[in-house]
Amino acid sequence: MAWWQLELVTAAVLVVIVGVLGPLIRRFGRAYAGDVFRANPRTGKSYLVLMDFAYYLVFGAYVLFVVQFTRDHLWTTTVGGAQLQASTLRVGGLLLLMGLLHGFNVLTLPIVGRLLGLAGHAAADGVATPD
Repeated sequence: MAWWQLELVTAAVLVVIVGVLGPLIRRFGRAYAGDVFRANPRTGKSYLVLMDFAYYLVFGAYVLFVVQFTRDHLWTTTVGGAQLQASTLRVGGLLLLMGLLHGFNVLTLPIVGRLLGLAGHAAADGVATPD
């Protein structure tokens, strides 16, 4: 296999991972977000839409950052161990980044929900909130 063929396969795998895991995370996270934004469901829906944009921007940028358009000087003209390792590292890097950001979002979502819920209650009660 030529070096560029593995590059095309790697780029396709990265795009498929982003395209498949994004909707799965959203699908299984709706109930969690619904619990967090129980007091203000409209805010929760808006927050999820913003997180979807952020998801595709971050991971789309990652895919664009790691695509190789020229053969690395350590690679042979046919696929070898160095190129396989580089491709595996890029796929693993995407999965690691997804996991870390998803974990961060899961841990901080209750804090965001609480803060937005408090702001919504203060506005509904006619209390001035500091800007």
